[in-house]
Amino acid sequence: MINIKVAVIADIHGNPVALREILKDAQKENVDEYVFLGDLVNDFPFGNETLEIVKSISNDVLKGNKEQYLIEYDDAKYEWPNIQFKNTKYMYNELSKENLEYIKTLPMSMYKEYDGVRILFAHGAPESVEVQIHPEDSDLIDKYTRELDADALIFGHTHDKMWKDVVNNKLIVNAGCAGVSPYYIGGAEYVVLNIENGKLDVEFKVVNYDVEALKNKIRECGILEHDTVLMNLTVLGIDGHGKERYSFFREAKSRMLERNGKWYQDDAEGIFKYFKLFDDDIWLDVAAKFKDIFSF
Repeated sequence: MINIKVAVIADIHGNPVALREILKDAQKENVDEYVFLGDLVNDFPFGNETLEIVKSISNDVLKGNKEQYLIEYDDAKYEWPNIQFKNTKYMYNELSKENLEYIKTLPMSMYKEYDGVRILFAHGAPESVEVQIHPEDSDLIDKYTRELDADALIFGHTHDKMWKDVVNNKLIVNAGCAGVSPYYIGGAEYVVLNIENGKLDVEFKVVNYDVEALKNKIRECGILEHDTVLMNLTVLGIDGHGKERYSFFREAKSRMLERNGKWYQDDAEGIFKYFKLFDDDIWLDVAAKFKDIFSF
């Protein structure tokens, strides 16, 4: 009898505190292998620490849109003066040269086969790190499952709660969000795949981690000298204020569209067309409305 357990971890976003708790839990589950679905870095400024953990346990690693931002920034070196953009520069500069080169080697999707069960892993969608697949996106799901040369499609990116479905006789799984899930206070999601005798079973897992320990790491690392708003907003998402975080970005986007008709810079290319970069007055003015629940 063949039995294989695979931990699938998506969207760590530079949160090594959450990642370590996931790995402790996965070890208790007697996991044999690990697959990482991208967005390993960026959002929290601990890219090197996170990548060193990932590299030490798996070669089955994808890139996400957050890696792609840093890869393309390495070529473009945009000099946008916005306060918000200082965070991107910080996280780029924080990465070692070795780790920057490492993320450049990562694919956006991969096929794996376990005891005859063929799985396509992706960050967002098979051909894109930016495309989002939500459970209500029936047309997209129909498209990808009809085209799927595998038994299952497993992805992350959306930060939805973990979900699964069977469409066109194909299993489709969203592996949730390990590092910045907005549905818990200090809750990290991941998926365990149980493959036994050619059959696949999916188990959803949520483990708790120490949000205060993560906040202390943020205070000590130096990023708050450049900007406090993004770290405050990111912490809101894991500290029980996900709705308020959403409200911030909804208002900031609305004001940018009203002012400029867009939220990206005129010289933005590639993935930076998706980068929502806000004018400083909007960034700071909207943030002031949430100062009473900010941590820093």
